[in-house]
Amino acid sequence: MEFDVVIIGAGASGVMCGSVIKDKRVAIIDSGAKIAKKIMVTGNGRCNLTNANVTSEFYNTNIDRFLKRFDEKKTLEFFKKLGLVTYSDEEGRVYPISNSAKSVVDVLNFGLKENVSSFLNEKVSKVERIGGEFIVQTEKNTIRAKVLVVATGGNSSQILNQLGVKHREFAPSLVSFKSDGTRDLNGVRLSNVLVKARNNFGEEKSERGEVLFRENGLSGIVIFNLSTIFARRGDFFGEVEIDVLPDIPLEKLTKMLAKRKELSIRLDKFFVGMFQNAVANEIFKQSKMNTNVLSTKLTEQDLLKLAKTIKGLRFKIIGHLENNQVFSGGVPLEELDENLMSKEIPNLYFIGEIVDVDGVCGGYNLQWAWTSGHIVGECL
Repeated sequence: MEFDVVIIGAGASGVMCGSVIKDKRVAIIDSGAKIAKKIMVTGNGRCNLTNANVTSEFYNTNIDRFLKRFDEKKTLEFFKKLGLVTYSDEEGRVYPISNSAKSVVDVLNFGLKENVSSFLNEKVSKVERIGGEFIVQTEKNTIRAKVLVVATGGNSSQILNQLGVKHREFAPSLVSFKSDGTRDLNGVRLSNVLVKARNNFGEEKSERGEVLFRENGLSGIVIFNLSTIFARRGDFFGEVEIDVLPDIPLEKLTKMLAKRKELSIRLDKFFVGMFQNAVANEIFKQSKMNTNVLSTKLTEQDLLKLAKTIKGLRFKIIGHLENNQVFSGGVPLEELDENLMSKEIPNLYFIGEIVDVDGVCGGYNLQWAWTSGHIVGECL
């Protein structure tokens, strides 16, 4: 079958691209059963489709030149024309007013015109370029076109290798950390804490918010965002340090503990009313202190040690759990021109997550999908 443009991948970027292309016969191929299926699980089913405050600082690389062409404002205008009504929360995250990702998927389907043919439940087995034409082989069809847009998402090395495209290896990002020191804290949530992550390359990143402890690691939006410095190195070994009381300086905290000492209670009850039992136990464990003594036995050195531990609970990172939201890695922007076409292979475009662009949580990764998909669709 002959088409003008073939798009591999019917996710956010691929569908955006297909909906923008005019006056050309377009084929969209996807192994899933429905258009934009992955969008249904974003934002816990609500679809955080963008953010009111999008800049390059939220990504691993500078994408300002692309955002100038299609930013979050133009994204919202695009969806508004399709009938989607949205709202933003206090952190700028934008959701459909229905709080259902299905609303986003529905309007995207409306946006696809008659010039677009969908080939769903078809996994691509081979892609090659012969005589200036791309030949895409699926389990059911052979589709040819002079223009190929790859929108397969992260961890899609097969097509890149078949086409001989240079790319950085993919690594899970926006993911929970694996740790062997969290078993006793399983199920505990710490809110409004300051978390600092440090990878084995000496790079650090800090963020404030909530941490959820699991039996085998740490999770939560803060952890997801901090995972980016590990993902971009392809190495998930390092350390996390948690300041449990970031608004209380060390000196003041030490004085607070000194007053608490006067309660004259056993140390295993010392933090009752201040921390959950599991957190209190972890503080004493990391401080290497015996809890079978009275608080009156605490020395100034002991109080300072406890205060320092509260300001810096430490956990070793020994990997990641299997719940990543995106992948880091892919085709570097340096390999693509201003329209995201390969500099080495004419008429070959890359959009969305397969490009080496990844952001933090909050709608930034979907914004890149809309931006890149619209730019390529418009230039075609």
